[in-house]
Amino acid sequence: MGYDGETWETMSELGEKPNAMETHDASGESRLQATLAETNRRLNARLQELNTIYTVGKSVTATLDAGEVLERITVAAVNLTRADEGFLLLKEGDRLFVRAVKAWASELPERLHQKTNDTVAWQVIRSGRPVLLNRETRIATGSLAQTLLYVPLQVPEVGTMGVLAVVNRQNETPFTENQLFTLSSLADFAAIALENARLFAQREAERSRLSAILENVAEAIVVIDEAHRLWLWSATAAQAFGLTEEARGRPAADYLTNAEIQDLFSQADQDGSVLHAEITLDDRRVYNAQLSTINGVGRVVIMQEITHLKKMDRLKTEFVSTVSHDLRSPLTTVQGYIALLDRAGSLNQMQADFVDKALTSLHHITALISDLLDVGRIEAGYDLEMQPVCMDEIVLEVIEAAKVSAAEADIDLSVCLSQPPLQVWGNMRRLRQVLENLVGNAIKYNSAPGKVEVRAWRNEAHIMITVRDTGIGIPAEEQARIFERFYRVNTVDTEGIQGTGLGLAIVKSVIEKHNGRVWVESTLGIGSTFAFLLPLYQPPT
Repeated sequence: MGYDGETWETMSELGEKPNAMETHDASGESRLQATLAETNRRLNARLQELNTIYTVGKSVTATLDAGEVLERITVAAVNLTRADEGFLLLKEGDRLFVRAVKAWASELPERLHQKTNDTVAWQVIRSGRPVLLNRETRIATGSLAQTLLYVPLQVPEVGTMGVLAVVNRQNETPFTENQLFTLSSLADFAAIALENARLFAQREAERSRLSAILENVAEAIVVIDEAHRLWLWSATAAQAFGLTEEARGRPAADYLTNAEIQDLFSQADQDGSVLHAEITLDDRRVYNAQLSTINGVGRVVIMQEITHLKKMDRLKTEFVSTVSHDLRSPLTTVQGYIALLDRAGSLNQMQADFVDKALTSLHHITALISDLLDVGRIEAGYDLEMQPVCMDEIVLEVIEAAKVSAAEADIDLSVCLSQPPLQVWGNMRRLRQVLENLVGNAIKYNSAPGKVEVRAWRNEAHIMITVRDTGIGIPAEEQARIFERFYRVNTVDTEGIQGTGLGLAIVKSVIEKHNGRVWVESTLGIGSTFAFLLPLYQPPT
């Protein structure tokens, strides 16, 4: 049974001495207090050490400069382990380099890029485990160490990228488990910080390359994120649309105010495919625009200026129209005189054949000139007075006019109309020309007995018209070019069919002038379907 302090004090005052058991208890209590004090000291020291590791780790991971990371980590490694020297090795490919060295006596670490063949470091890199040695060993800096501690720098999904090391060159005191824990913690912070610095440097390099490209590219490029905010643009786009750095992250609609660009974006909301359009800016410059939607990025608009090309094309069209107009009169005169040759006297069979061939050729040339004039007028916007037009009435008129040629070619011609009247805002003569060309081609490129079906119906806010035939079809590789001027499909089946190569070009020009779209679907040997969309006309209430 022990005594409390009050009892001990009373006995002392009475002059009584404690017995042997009491002395033994006091001695044990004193040792216990000393042990607790030492444990408390160690815990405080460990707590201070952990706090230092946390502070160093926070400082290291906050920087994106690899040089600063190397310096701070080597300084912390030497200070926390009280080693004679510390250094950091990094692996580059199949080689190992000393990147930073800090001696206990030096104030600042030394930055290096010195190749080394430290066998212990390679062992740590290959195994991914720390190494603690208490024998004389030659280290990466070329010196001899009495004791050393190497820990790996590891990054998930990357592996071991280097080694953090501390050594004692004079002192033979071995490193402890606590020092191993401390150095491993620093190595983890260093690996994360170095990987962040590497990724940041890589991103900055990519950004610099991208900026250099955008600064020097001739095209106007605008990148808009998925929230329709401006993200990136080229110098040409900045000049064309007046974009400054303050526009970054702002809604694109606030800066790209051109109506045709806005319409292009509206189409992209409905159709995620690559879209093409011609954009005319306020200063009359013309751009060929291509809009692509990229998942995870947003939309990319690439625009090439074609103002000069449009001007040249207009001059060429005017030249062709002038020449064609001047050629038509003399050709008509020649055609008339040839047709009157039989009135000057009877012709033998050979002469009659020659006259027929000459008239056929003249007819072909006259048709070509007429088509050239039509293309020029349509593209220039001539003869395009607009008014409400009933497409169902035009379809019936064209079908009625084509029945004779269809019957001669043994082609069954049918029509299907739904929800008339099918009204559009357009030019009646040009829209009739579109249907005449499509129905004429469907008959001409068909094979007896064949079928041609014309259908027209409302498709939401549009009028949809298709001309389907059971003809020879169009090869897949040719379908993208059939709307080009003078382009004709050359196959065995088309050798004997006459044509100028301008009919479908006229169709495309007329439909586009009416804010519509035309396309083809075809299978070789089975048939083709030509289709076009026109905006539905809504009469004012």
